[in-house]
Amino acid sequence: MMVETYNWSSQLGAGPIEYSQSVRTAQFGDGYEQVSDNGINSTAIQVPMKHTGTETEVDRIRNFLLAHTVKAFIITPPGEVKGLYRVVADSVRKNQISSKFAELTFTIKRAYGAYA
Repeated sequence: MMVETYNWSSQLGAGPIEYSQSVRTAQFGDGYEQVSDNGINSTAIQVPMKHTGTETEVDRIRNFLLAHTVKAFIITPPGEVKGLYRVVADSVRKNQISSKFAELTFTIKRAYGAYA
């Protein structure tokens, strides 16, 4: 199984990169609390992104993204490390700027596992 690579230069979109940590806690009657990571990949990363370009290029990227909501791909998002990511469902938006140019906004989420 071949993992595809996102090869376009895109920027961070509106909003911050989000880090969501999953932890387990156990609270005891005397106020003592135990906290631990919930697995080896307990931090989820979501990155809002955007790409502005010709309508033809934006349409190619849109098709790539729509095909990768359940299938992971390789990307190095701005401000993050290279890794496997998937597109967050229903996050892909296209805004027509002019007759020849468009802007695409989307959100990707870090994927963990073999080929995720």
